[in-house]
Parts: sequence; C-alpha cells; structure tokens
Amino acid sequence: MHITKVALAILIVFGVITLIQLVYYYVIYGRFAFHRKKSALGFRDIPVSVVIVVRDDAALAVQNLPQLLDQQYSSFEIVIVNDRSRDENSLQAIREYKDRYPNIKLVDLSTAVSTSRGKKMAISMGVKCATYDHILLTAPNCKPNSRQWLSKMAQNFQFQQKIVLGYNTYEKKKGIYSHFLLYDNLIGAVQYFAHALMHSTYRGDLNNVAFVRPLFYKQNGFIAYNHLLFGEEDIFIHRASTPNNVAVEYDPDAATRQQHTPSYGYWRLHKVSLFFTRKYNSMRNRLLLSGYELTNLLFYILLALSIVAALHQPIALYITIGIAVLRIASLYVVMGISAARLQEKQNIPSLLFYDFLFAILTPLLWLSAKLHHKKIAQ
Repeated sequence: MHITKVALAILIVFGVITLIQLVYYYVIYGRFAFHRKKSALGFRDIPVSVVIVVRDDAALAVQNLPQLLDQQYSSFEIVIVNDRSRDENSLQAIREYKDRYPNIKLVDLSTAVSTSRGKKMAISMGVKCATYDHILLTAPNCKPNSRQWLSKMAQNFQFQQKIVLGYNTYEKKKGIYSHFLLYDNLIGAVQYFAHALMHSTYRGDLNNVAFVRPLFYKQNGFIAYNHLLFGEEDIFIHRASTPNNVAVEYDPDAATRQQHTPSYGYWRLHKVSLFFTRKYNSMRNRLLLSGYELTNLLFYILLALSIVAALHQPIALYITIGIAVLRIASLYVVMGISAARLQEKQNIPSLLFYDFLFAILTPLLWLSAKLHHKKIAQ
C-alpha cells in the first residue's frame, strides 16, 4: 500500500526532527555519558577555602559541620558567612565550633545593609575573607557524599583549571514530586557537564562549584547582576569560563546532597529565572539549549501526527514506529548511562514519562519567564 503525500510529508519532517534529537544525544550529551576522566595521580593537597552562607538555616550548617570537618584533606578552612540570620541559637553553636576548630572562620554580616538580591553580597564577602585563593562553594543544607568530596573537587586544579563544576542532587524521598525534581536535576547536570566538555560552559551549581579567587575579581564578582534574584552564579561561571579553564567533577564521592526538598513555588521561580538569565549567555549556548527544547516538543507532536496520518498505511506506520523506537532507545542509552554515572538509577525507568512531561512544561516555563520578568529582575 502506498504512502499518501500528507503522510509522507509529516514522516519526512518527523525524521528530520528525530535526526536532530539524535545529534543532541550522541554528539552533545554523549560527551558526558561516554567521557573518560584524566588520572589524578601525584596530586598534592592545595589549600582550599570552603565558603558557606547561612541565612536562617544555620541549624543545618551546624548539623553538617562534622562531615565537613571530617574531610580527608590536609589543608582547608571553612568560612561561614552569617547573612543577617535570626537563628541565634544555631549561630552560637557555630561560634562554639569555631572556638574548638582553628580552621573555621565566621564572617558576621548581621548588621550589614545591602541593595543586592539573594546571597550575592554574602558570597562576595566570604570570597574576600577567605584565607586561600582556591574557593569551594556549597550550602548549609548540602552535605558531602563522602570524606573525599573536597579532595575530588580540588584535584581538578592540578590541570591548570580555574573552575570546577561539581554535582549536587537531592535526598531521595518517596512521592512523585521527589522523582520529578531528581529527573530535572539530572537532565540539567547532564546538559551543563556536556556543554563544559565541548568547551561551551554556560552554568554550574552554586551548591557545589569551585573557582580561583582572581577569576572572581576579574569579573568584578556579581556587581553587574545585583538586580537579579537568581542566576547570577550561572552568568559568572559562563563569563569567567574559557575553552580550556573548566573541569567537570562527577565522581559520586565528589557530589553533595541537598537535604531539604525545595517547594514547587521555589523550584518554578528558579526555573523561570534560568530562562530569564539565558539572555546573558552566548548565542551558541542559547541556540543549542533552545534547539533541544524545541525539537523535544516537536518530536512528540510529530509522533502523534505521524501515527494519525499513517492509519491504514502499514508501511508509514512501521516507519513511524521505527523512528520513534530509535529516538526513545537513544534517550535510554545516553541518559541512562548518565544517570548510572551520577548514581541516579532511580530515574531510568521513568525517563520517557518525564521526558514527555518536560517537553510540555518547558515552553510553559519559558512563557512564564516572559510574563513575569519584572519579578525576577526588579
């Protein structure tokens, strides 16, 4: 039975869109899935300052301090910046730790006045007051996966890299929202790791990222982005990066794990802000990111149209199914390997479901960013 012109036209477009998706999977995201790291043999500990900002979450910092202090690393300090926190009991506990451990430094901004939004001023003060030039940022509600976290992150500086992108995830909990967040976090990490490996860095995770202090000052810190609520760290990482000064560290022992799951409202505002701040990125990165999101949505739309158009046309239907199976198999190969590499295997069975869900959600979030830009930037 022949294929009608309409079915053939839809099938051709469907095939082209799927081909573009395959390029994304194997040429771009495959860089992370199939990447092999350099050996870190002969690495000697370099002094590192771990900077943590507390604002009404000092209790979490107190809870995680024992694991931070227990790192198997010979030369490091922990700089805790009190960003006008009202949790006096927990701050007192931090002061007691400081009295017991000489490598803890407390920077008190309890009376500081700032016009910047978010934690920009506090991070900048932590970087300024740090003893060492190698800075590792994390958060009070994040704990290291192992005693080698600091060593694994710092060893990347031996290759003359000036930025190290680490992995941060959420504690695994029951419920669909937890799986939703873990999937989104996984895909986001695969994207920014892969872009960094193709020398086109566009962001990092503020909960686990390292850099050298001169690079921070060269970019004038966050001064140009004081008006933004979210995303300033991504702009800094992108603008401070070069094709050869960024390393990625995805060893499970180098990861951090966020203990408290953000609310849906916070997550949504964060995602919307990422779309808003994308305009500060390079045209190449914007096109690549938007291209993936657009072709991902078009894949499902054209799959539905192709099936409808191919009804009662077995050849067209078989071709449609074959193309769809190829693309879905590629999703499971590349993202499945990436999930296993990051110890996020719980995401593998539901990859197709969340891939479809985010294909629909992404344009809605993009539209929300356009409609609510004043809330983000003013």
